[in-house]
Amino acid sequence: MNNKKNPITVFIFPSKNKNNKYINLLTDSIRNSGLNIRVPNLKKDNIFRILYFICFNKIPAGKNIIHIQWSTVLYGSRFAVKSVSMLFFNIMIILMAKKILKIKIIWTVHNFFAHDYPHPILDRAGRKLLRYISDTIIVQQKSTLSNYNKKYPLKNVKYIPHGNYIDAYGPIKLRDQTFRRSFGFKDGDIVLLSFGVIVPYKLNESIIRFVTSFRKKFPRIKLLIVGKGKNEYIEYLQKIVADDDGIFIRNLFVPDHEVSKYLSIADYSIFYYDDSEMTSGGIILSLSYGIPVISRDIPGAEMIDDHSGLVFHNEEGLKNAINDIVEGRFEKKNSDYIIDSVRDRESDWKSIAIELSEIYRQL
Repeated sequence: MNNKKNPITVFIFPSKNKNNKYINLLTDSIRNSGLNIRVPNLKKDNIFRILYFICFNKIPAGKNIIHIQWSTVLYGSRFAVKSVSMLFFNIMIILMAKKILKIKIIWTVHNFFAHDYPHPILDRAGRKLLRYISDTIIVQQKSTLSNYNKKYPLKNVKYIPHGNYIDAYGPIKLRDQTFRRSFGFKDGDIVLLSFGVIVPYKLNESIIRFVTSFRKKFPRIKLLIVGKGKNEYIEYLQKIVADDDGIFIRNLFVPDHEVSKYLSIADYSIFYYDDSEMTSGGIILSLSYGIPVISRDIPGAEMIDDHSGLVFHNEEGLKNAINDIVEGRFEKKNSDYIIDSVRDRESDWKSIAIELSEIYRQL
């Protein structure tokens, strides 16, 4: 069979994510790899649309792969009945497609369980079923790879890291002192930034409580939380702030062309996260723009080295980390070093596309 006439067709599912550029970067890297892999651009994200595309274009059996990124794409709804029906129909349709059309399923596991999903029992069932129907599971941390190989020895588990965001939101910007001062920050302040969608799993309330307490001794520590969140959750966070003039919450959507501007005014990015988180696009984004990171010890924190950030296990560990910064014990490298720390990993998108193509072809 002529491989040029019959490329592998990969459906990235979901094919869009308005909150960050991960899906776009992944899709573009595969399309531009020159490895004869087609990634269709579908108007709607659902299994029926994928199967229609396959049948309408008469794609040969065994040449189609559905690459699922987040499990909730199969059952995500705040309504339990709808979640159950979505899960049942999507799994049944995928099983039939695997049988008749020889479709292969790949699942990239981004988190231990779904962030802020209201039905944990359904989530566990959905993830278990997705593991069962997946031909290959991809994890993005080396530590997770060894754990998954032990936990699921009969599954084909592969490690491919999350790609970096170097220049994805435009070139790095020099610190805009006027913009920084517009928040009330002084030149000697140490500004911690929590950037991105403001959602409960990021545990911003834990960061606020810690900073509020720590500032009683070190008022130079300031916190800026920027991103779009639901009004009721933002109001909850604002109540915790308790009129502390060193903590700022901005509930707004930051357009792509302003991302690097906000990052430039921070001295450190800070992430707490709950136990659902495995991979953090926020950590990778900060490092990609030369901002050192303070993060709880999630699997994705393995990309932080001794000079690009600090990793803590609990609130006492966070206190020690901030003390190290304030008292000058942390040897922070310059932005070029921090950017190169993710550039020099296996996280460039060209390498990722090549590794993925090998997995696709092996299926």
